[in-house]
Amino acid sequence: MCLSAGSRDATGEWTCGEKLRRKAILVRIAWCIVCLPTLKTTQQVTTTGTQRLPQSPSKAAIWLFMRRFNDLDEQEQNDLMAFRQASSTLATTYDLVQDFLQMVRERQGDRLEEWLTQVEKSALPELESFAHGVQLDHAAVQAGLTLSINNGQVEGHVTKIKLIKRIVS
Repeated sequence: MCLSAGSRDATGEWTCGEKLRRKAILVRIAWCIVCLPTLKTTQQVTTTGTQRLPQSPSKAAIWLFMRRFNDLDEQEQNDLMAFRQASSTLATTYDLVQDFLQMVRERQGDRLEEWLTQVEKSALPELESFAHGVQLDHAAVQAGLTLSINNGQVEGHVTKIKLIKRIVS
């Protein structure tokens, strides 16, 4: 990831734009969800019988797992419930992903250690891998989840300059 504990520019802002940081985190979480073995099947046998999961379960799970439950329509809520009932692994993954996304949305960096402990206890290798990456960049992730400063405006100027250079070249 582009996060680095010591990478600040001359103004004291993080050199990695907030949007890029969030996108990198979400891409890693999405990849963790895709790798879950339960999503490689289209049917799950539950205590109530065989249950059909939505088509292309990996893509559907990513879409559903990343959004707030209240933002889903009725069909999407039913699909999400089917995923969660299909496997305790998916239910745990959903809870952990939603908890992390809440930290990102509401800047609750003080809960990061608690979340990392929960991931470790979950014994989900995909999320443990993500958590290991977070721990490697702990200071930067903590700052990104806590501080409201970012260098979005600087990144916008850099993008504009690159566009002008491409046009001139």
